[in-house]
Amino acid sequence: MKHFIVILLLSSLVSLNAQVSFANQSNIVGITQGTGVVSMGGGISFVDYDGDGWDDITLGTGDGQSIQFYKNYDGFFVQESLLPIDLNFQNKAINWVDFDNDGDKDLFVTSQTDGNRLFERLSDNSLVDVTISAGFVTENMYTFGASWGDINNDGCLDVYLSNYKDGTTITNYLYQSNCDGTFTEVTDMVGLTNEVALTFCSGFFDFNNDGWQDLYIANDKIYQNRLYKNNGDGTFADISESSGTDFIIDAMSVTIDDFNSDGYLDIFMTNTPNNEATTIGSTVLLKNNGDETFTNISESSGAQLNSWSWGASFFDSENDGDLDLYVSCSYDGSGGFPSYGFYENLGFEIFQNSETAGFDNSISSYSTAIGDTNNDGLVDVIVNNNNHAPLVWNNLTITNNNYIKLKLVGTLSNRDAIGSKIEISINDNSQFRYIMCGEGYLSQNSLVQTFGVGENINIDYIKVTWLSGTEDIMYNVDSNQSITLVEGSTLSVNNFEENITLKYQNPVNDFIEIETSDIIENYVLFNNLGKHITKNPVLKKRLKLDLSYLPSGIYFCKLKFNSNQFRTLKFMIL
Repeated sequence: MKHFIVILLLSSLVSLNAQVSFANQSNIVGITQGTGVVSMGGGISFVDYDGDGWDDITLGTGDGQSIQFYKNYDGFFVQESLLPIDLNFQNKAINWVDFDNDGDKDLFVTSQTDGNRLFERLSDNSLVDVTISAGFVTENMYTFGASWGDINNDGCLDVYLSNYKDGTTITNYLYQSNCDGTFTEVTDMVGLTNEVALTFCSGFFDFNNDGWQDLYIANDKIYQNRLYKNNGDGTFADISESSGTDFIIDAMSVTIDDFNSDGYLDIFMTNTPNNEATTIGSTVLLKNNGDETFTNISESSGAQLNSWSWGASFFDSENDGDLDLYVSCSYDGSGGFPSYGFYENLGFEIFQNSETAGFDNSISSYSTAIGDTNNDGLVDVIVNNNNHAPLVWNNLTITNNNYIKLKLVGTLSNRDAIGSKIEISINDNSQFRYIMCGEGYLSQNSLVQTFGVGENINIDYIKVTWLSGTEDIMYNVDSNQSITLVEGSTLSVNNFEENITLKYQNPVNDFIEIETSDIIENYVLFNNLGKHITKNPVLKKRLKLDLSYLPSGIYFCKLKFNSNQFRTLKFMIL
């Protein structure tokens, strides 16, 4: 009874500000073409692929249809042709990712029928197929998901391929970047169990806040899900059992976010309603306990959907400062199984299933992604359906709540800022976001992070922790604006491990001398735009650099130590 009263009270408080309202406006915004019949759905990307500040939409398609690219013109979408070849077969994950750190978005496409493809964007904005030269194979590996991360914090993105083909010996593969535009398959070398499994989706994230990206793998049917902890030395350890994440369910999606704003990332998995291998027959929400363990709070939280669910996304639907949840289903609503799920976050780790938000979905849906079609600060949802036009759920919620939008640009870290953690704080209350690429079922969410801040008009601070170890912080930020934050532009402090002492002068004139307590293996010198100036080996504890040839400005020096730690310092040349 007390639990019911709490939910009723929280629900009434939510309704005082805004009634969440969505409407399918695919016809209005120009996305009317179906994506064909695709076995277990096609992929979706809601990412600004041309850098004009508007989230574009890319859709995976079925046999006989080309990938659909929709450029966003002020909230309206126009289909365009971008590829030099026609990938008119079944396409799964669609990832726009700057794999070569040159400032533009390249394209990675997976397929479970015809192999994967990597396209590099050239200076004239054309895309060229570099699959083979980059080190990938073109043979079919039955790939569904592609998850990008930086496993060794070297500033170059690696990719984990989730492969699925029942009745075969196909396994998953990790391709590590060589930082020269090529990749090497290192699955066994880094300690990832290269065993037969049926994997739809995986996700790189930092579950224990140690600055290294870990990996969670969602498997289907009889295969156990796995959590791999990054040891910080280029290898992983399987902690699935000790962490409480070793579920055996029909897992389709790895949807990761901090739903309760405690600073630790949580995991949501979609599932089927009936599973012979386990008594769990609905979606699963795992709460991160902050001690390298997770607790299944699916039932107590109310975030359980008993249907055949696939894609899922956390987002703040009404900008009230907490994360709600949308789930796609391949059922059409008949037979007693829901066709979707929308759960409003009521706080206190409780969700309420809402059927009044306008999500009138009675068709077979799969991948789901979030972005902002019209840059109004309200997050929209797009869903790729089977043999039907996509659903563009535009957020029409009328509210007095405010927002802040953040786009991150890495300089020492990877350019897309994947693996970066964002914290905003208002009156000692914090929210957190974590940048991922390839999260959810065959999905890629907007790389621009939207925070709802309620009726607050000022944010006390915004703090970004990058994979390089750099920390940027901005104070007293006005709400209702979009900010592009470049790594190092608001550097608050140079962060070093306690066992590494470092001395250097700042600002400098012609030379900079750096002394450390650990042996410096090598260094990379950058300017404020992220351009590499020089990279050299050192192998000693003292480094003296001649900077007399450089103009005045802000510069960064990324140090790699023999202990395999990376640290970054910022200095100014006068």
